[in-house]
This record gives sequence, structure tokens and C-alpha cells, in this order.
Amino acid sequence: MTPAPPDPAAVDAAFGNALRQVDRAVRARMRTLHGDSAAPQLAQLRAELEAERHAARTRGSLDAEWLRRVIRWVAGWAPESDVSLIAALGGVARLRAPGSVAPES
Repeated sequence: MTPAPPDPAAVDAAFGNALRQVDRAVRARMRTLHGDSAAPQLAQLRAELEAERHAARTRGSLDAEWLRRVIRWVAGWAPESDVSLIAALGGVARLRAPGSVAPES
């Protein structure tokens, strides 16, 4: 059985929240786990989120492999003291990317 496509409003809300968290991190001058400026990573993350939001709208689904790759990448450089980016990506993941298992109620 093919999962239903995510609601376009939910896609916009989840990606919008993730983009707001990126903007917040830029304004706060986030540092990486190793203490370097996270500005280059945040710029790349913003570009990837914008591209995938557009692609998800066009396809009617999320790219599960993209989502796994981005979450792992962010976890590798984001500071452990600020999980807001990972949490926002979790909101995108809850859109039920193909190949994911829906959480049980």
C-alpha cells in the first residue's frame, strides 16, 4: 500500500519551521560542535530545505534518503547544547516520508 501524500499545508508548515530555525541559528551566530562558525553549514542547510520543499510539493512526497542524509549530516556538526535544528528536521520527518514507519498512537 502506498502512503498518502503529505498534506501541502503540513509540508509548508514543517519546512517553514525548519527554515525559521535555520534563520534563528544564523542570527544567534551558531557555532559547530567543534567551535567553528556554522554559517556555511546553515547556508547549505537552508538551500537544501528550500530545494526539498519545492521537490516535495512537485512530487507529492518526501525523499526519505535525502531526509536521512540531512539529519545525519546536521547531527555531525550541530552543537549538542542546541537541538532545535534536529527537532525541526524531526517535524519534516513526521510528514511520513516514503519508507518510514508511522509512529503508533
